[in-house]
Amino acid sequence: MDSLVNKIFKDKIIIITGASSGLGMEIANYFSKHDAKIIVCARNLKKLKKNFYYKKNILCKKVDVSNSEEIKKFIKTILKKFKRVDILINNAGTTKEKFIDKIENKDIYKIINTNLIAPFLFLKYLIPVMKRNNYGRIVNISSGGAINCSSKYSVYSASKAGLNTLAKSVTNEVGAYNIKINTLSPGPIKTKLFPKNKLSPKLCIPTLEYLCSLSKKGPSGKFFWFMRKIQIIPKININWGLPPKN
Repeated sequence: MDSLVNKIFKDKIIIITGASSGLGMEIANYFSKHDAKIIVCARNLKKLKKNFYYKKNILCKKVDVSNSEEIKKFIKTILKKFKRVDILINNAGTTKEKFIDKIENKDIYKIINTNLIAPFLFLKYLIPVMKRNNYGRIVNISSGGAINCSSKYSVYSASKAGLNTLAKSVTNEVGAYNIKINTLSPGPIKTKLFPKNKLSPKLCIPTLEYLCSLSKKGPSGKFFWFMRKIQIIPKININWGLPPKN
């Protein structure tokens, strides 16, 4: 199995956002073992370089994904160097534990920009390249918070729920180009955002490996939780253009 995985990921160009700690760091370390060419980004370049200084196949870049101009500049630099991106993992995220009437506007914008607008922009800039190459594997790191909608996390939950519909909508646009975009909920893993959680980020790796190595007939626009495909957007046979009959 390892040899097959090595073959799948060998020389793939992979972007991982928010890789300075937690799940992003685990993901980068995983792919670095499989001869992929990895670009990691985060706001803290010093920490990135400290994490991956001994990994020759990992390129570290300073990017604040809440800043649209920094994203655009980063993508332009990567495409100039590598000409393509095969796999994109939108992992960067942030939150603020506050009641809706207590959270400051600047925090609302930061959470939405980081968790939702940034993945939109990465897709906007990279989908055309993936279309030309007739290949792309995209994983948005969502959250159970998009479903259980805990108190004090309304902005976070809304932003993560947006990633779920983003995957489904874009799937309907790019299905003919061998581009797969799915959403992964890592479960209650221990990260900088959620230090009280107990589970290791390593538990997410098998699901991530699966989603990044999908065949042309593999699923897209789906929500995964520890290798389980969960239907969170119901199939409803309704003509949305007409009012319901009494």
